[in-house]
Amino acid sequence: MTVLESEQDLKHTVVEGDGDLGDGDVEEVSEDHEKKPRRRIDLLVPGLIITVLGLSLILFVVYVFAFTNLKEARAQRQLLNVFTTPAGAVPLSGQLPPDGAPAAILTIPSLDIKEVVVQGSSATQTALGPGLMTQAARPGTIGNAVILGRRTTSGAPFKNLSNLQKGQGFTIASGLGSFNYVVTRTGTVQAGAQDPASPVNKAQVTLMTSSEPYGATGTTYVVARQTNTPGAAEKPKYQPANYQRGLSGDPAAIPASIILGVLYVLAIIATVLAYRRYRHSIWTVYVLSTPILLAIAFWWFQNLYLLLPATT
Repeated sequence: MTVLESEQDLKHTVVEGDGDLGDGDVEEVSEDHEKKPRRRIDLLVPGLIITVLGLSLILFVVYVFAFTNLKEARAQRQLLNVFTTPAGAVPLSGQLPPDGAPAAILTIPSLDIKEVVVQGSSATQTALGPGLMTQAARPGTIGNAVILGRRTTSGAPFKNLSNLQKGQGFTIASGLGSFNYVVTRTGTVQAGAQDPASPVNKAQVTLMTSSEPYGATGTTYVVARQTNTPGAAEKPKYQPANYQRGLSGDPAAIPASIILGVLYVLAIIATVLAYRRYRHSIWTVYVLSTPILLAIAFWWFQNLYLLLPATT
C-alpha cells in the first residue's frame, strides 16, 4: 500500500466517525429543544389561569365596593324621573307600587340624605336604594313602616344612620302625602333579639341597616314617631319573610348564581384545553379567552352580590 492510499483510508475513517457523532448530537439537541417549549408552556398555562382567577377576584371586589355605587346612583336618577312620567301616577295615587318601583322620597337633612325609597326590602331592591318593607305598614299610616338601607355598598345611603340623634327630624313624601317624623330612640340589636320591625299600634317609621360594615350579624335601627295626622291605607296581611328583614340575601338570585358559576367553571376548563391544544398560539388564546371569562365572571358576580345581606 502506498503512502497516498494510506492517507486516503485514514481520512475516510475520520470522516465516517465524525458523521456518526454528528447525527447523535443532532437527535439529542432536537429532543432538548422540544422538551424546553413544552416545559415553558406547562408552567405558563397555570400561571395564566391564576392570573385570570386573580383578575376575577379583583373584579368582584371592585364590583361590590365601586360599581354598585354607580349602579345605585343611576337607579336613583331613573327612579326620581319616574315621578315626572305617566308611571309616576302609581306611587302618587296612593296605590301600593310593585316591588322595585319608587314608593316614597326620604329626606333626612341632618345626614344629608335625600333618597328615593323603592318598594320591597330584599337585596335586589336595596341595591337600588332604601327599600320599604312590603309586609309592614306604609309611611304615614298607623303601624310600623320599616325602611331598610345599605351601610357599605350600593351608595351606602344609611352608612351614617347611627349618627341620627333623638329629637332630630326627617320627612317622607309618598302617594299618601308628606309626613314628618321625630326620632324617639336608636339602638342596635343582634340577630335573634327583639325585632325592631315588629308591628305597633301607632304611626311610626323604623329605619334599619347592618350593625357591621362588612356583615349582618345585627341591626342598627332608628325609631321615629309621626307628628302629623296619619293617612289611611290597607294594613298588611302577612309577616315579612326573613330575606326581607335585611339579614340575608335574595333567594331569587340562587338559581342564576349556580348556573353562572357552572358556566364560569366550564369556561375555565375550555380555556385550559385551548391552551394545551394551541400551544404555539398561547397568547392568541389568552387574548381571546380572557374577556369572555371576565364577562361571565362579572355577570356571575352581579348575582352573587344579591346573595349578600340586604343591608351591607
